[in-house]
Amino acid sequence: MKAIFINPNTHILRAGWLILSFVAIFIPINFGLTFGVHEILGSLKGGGPLWFTLLGISATLAVYLTHKYLNKESFVTLGLRLDKTALLDVVSGVINSGLVMAGIYFTMLFTGLIEFSGFSCWSGGLGPTANFSISVMPVVLMVLWKLIIVAWWEELVWRGVILQYLIKGVGLIWAVVISSALFGLIHAGNPDATVLSTLLIALITPQLIYAYLKTGQLWLPIGLHLGWNFFQASVFGFASSGNVSPSLIMQKPLAADWLSGGSFGAEGSIIMIPFTIASFFLIHWWVGQTRAPGQGFWGMIGR
Repeated sequence: MKAIFINPNTHILRAGWLILSFVAIFIPINFGLTFGVHEILGSLKGGGPLWFTLLGISATLAVYLTHKYLNKESFVTLGLRLDKTALLDVVSGVINSGLVMAGIYFTMLFTGLIEFSGFSCWSGGLGPTANFSISVMPVVLMVLWKLIIVAWWEELVWRGVILQYLIKGVGLIWAVVISSALFGLIHAGNPDATVLSTLLIALITPQLIYAYLKTGQLWLPIGLHLGWNFFQASVFGFASSGNVSPSLIMQKPLAADWLSGGSFGAEGSIIMIPFTIASFFLIHWWVGQTRAPGQGFWGMIGR
């Protein structure tokens, strides 16, 4: 009976139980924090910067407790080593996703799938003729903060806990398939989500996994995730998985959703597939420029 829960070789919980333990720890922490802050402030806007901050804190605490006390490894072993390449990986990931999203935007624009409506300069309801003003900087900073928190906690949980525990439990190939499918499914409840958008998000996910496997660290996936959401929603004016936020550019879809992305955003368009493939080559090139052969995930399991 004990072997159902404990791996006899490692003497720790099996992968599935570790993941369930993380969820069981995360839910009460998040509930306690959000309830407490709501009671103190009198209100708490769902989806706002503070709400996302509490979500990030909850996820970080739950991952730390699960990994240190149940998996019996240090927090850093998830891929959070701070060295000279950590910041460079984040910046590289942001630039990579910026290039990918620019390619998607201009391809759609020049083929008539979307229409440029003007620059909004993050001014929200002021319309497409709004000019940049220093007064919008708090809005930009709040949006950027929210995107940083999302990139941090989603990579920590999905490419940290879930992917890495699944690799130990069911092997690399099944871990990639299962975690990618689950990541797509959690976005199925987003506004204007479709079967196609869910499938496409599942197809995006392997580039984040590849970035982790090539580096053995989470910094490059975090940068890719941050850059993807920032350039998609805050620069080029797409919805981000169905969620609309202030942006530099205003645009509207003209073609069918499966081409333009529709109200869900670029992640709902098949146009993103070749650009996502291009991202793999950029990741491969970057890792080749910054690391010696044998580093990354495969290097770690070979030692």
